Amino acid sequence: MRALRIILTWFFIIMFLMSCMTVAKEAQAMTANESINNFAFNAAKVIREDSGEYFFSPYSILSAFGMAYAGAEGNTAREIEEVLGFSADTHTELGNFVKDLSVEQALSSANRVWLRNGLTLKDTYKETLLLNYNSTAKEIDFKGDTENSRKTINNWVSDNTKGKIPELLTDLNPYTQMILTNAIYFNSAWESEFNKKETAKEKFFPGGCEYVTVDMMKKNDDFLYAERDGNKIINIPYEGGRFSMIVFLPPKVAGYTGTLANDAKPLTLDAEIFNELLGSMREYEVDLWLPKFKIEKSYELKNLFEALGIKLAFSDAADFSGITADEALKIDKVIHKTFIDVDEEKTEAAAATAITMVKATAMAPREKPKAVFHADSPFEYFIVDNYTKTILFAGRQTFDR
Repeated sequence: MRALRIILTWFFIIMFLMSCMTVAKEAQAMTANESINNFAFNAAKVIREDSGEYFFSPYSILSAFGMAYAGAEGNTAREIEEVLGFSADTHTELGNFVKDLSVEQALSSANRVWLRNGLTLKDTYKETLLLNYNSTAKEIDFKGDTENSRKTINNWVSDNTKGKIPELLTDLNPYTQMILTNAIYFNSAWESEFNKKETAKEKFFPGGCEYVTVDMMKKNDDFLYAERDGNKIINIPYEGGRFSMIVFLPPKVAGYTGTLANDAKPLTLDAEIFNELLGSMREYEVDLWLPKFKIEKSYELKNLFEALGIKLAFSDAADFSGITADEALKIDKVIHKTFIDVDEEKTEAAAATAITMVKATAMAPREKPKAVFHADSPFEYFIVDNYTKTILFAGRQTFDR
């Protein structure tokens, strides 16, 4: 009898621990927009170490990575889930988001998978691509006609970014097995344009007391606005109301010769603080200054993903057996290029992502107050879908190049 009680006690202890582990695992899973927003801030921290100024599309990158995850198995899938918060629901959520956005004239997004001639995809993988990513797979001759294969993919990207990213791939490994691509294009007028006659040369302080001269757009109008410890955030809506540019302006850095509030404490943005600030916004009459700017960026993101904790997917131990039974695959490169042009009338932005996959050498197991918002020092900005609060593009402007 005593032995039975001991067995039952250990049984319930084990069941309790297993239920705790299940809850912990489920708690890691995020909705697709939560995954995108968390990635936006986590990636920005890594990218910022290399360059103070950046611009990228977390939506584009994770859309392409979602297609890779759809074929990941075993430890490779679990690692992606732990780092990005992906789950089996991610594909459906991304698919619904793409379908929802497709009715918006301001924004377009497209996915396409490119295969080496003769590579056979599993039926379940093809179904996921078509149903959730609206993507078909096109065979091309990577090895026999490498240059034309590169041009074919670049032409597709150029077409889907209205020519703003004409060359995503500058070279192509002839032994490439598969390339997963996403392209996103955004073009929208402001809800209320800036008056070009008001644009003037003003000082912008990249850091300390030194400054550069920029074309500063100016407007006094009603905006959603919030402030915390000297950190300012403003919502500048685009025509139609679905999308906005959210601009976050921390206090100026030490050495600035102007006057700073004594209680100014620069905030480090993450998804939680960002959502809190958005939730605290209310309508103010704001004296707004915003620089005109136009930039292009190019990234190879393998090191970023490895720094965040996704390593198996890039190794010979990668398990993408859900994609094909023909070859053992691993991710070789994650290439990302972006473009943004902000002026008095509108914002035009584009991004494209390519994930190249090659053979793995071994197969592994599987009231209207007033406010002043003068963006005359480094600021972060986000183009956001107001319906879902998803960050489509994220950037930081410093004019320090």
